[in-house]
Amino acid sequence: MGCPFHDDAFWFALREHSPQEWADAVAFDHAIRDGSARANADGHPLRGQFFLHRQRVPLDQVVLRPRSRPGDTPGCGPWTCPHDASTTGHGLGEVA
Repeated sequence: MGCPFHDDAFWFALREHSPQEWADAVAFDHAIRDGSARANADGHPLRGQFFLHRQRVPLDQVVLRPRSRPGDTPGCGPWTCPHDASTTGHGLGEVA
């Protein structure tokens, strides 16, 4: 769920069809905003802010614009996402 490579179609489907998972993703997005509490306490604060969505706004404030993609659009790379892209609808995008 915490993959920043999800596209708007994924987020839209999650919001519309899996409200509990959407709520979990929104909560996670909020929790990562200022980095890890442990890292901050250890003197390693985050530079800037983290967001799950490429628009760099809170997930529950994103204007989702799902677009159709060709079937051969690659998903997450093997080093960035543990999911099978052929079944999860992942799309490429910059790290938010």
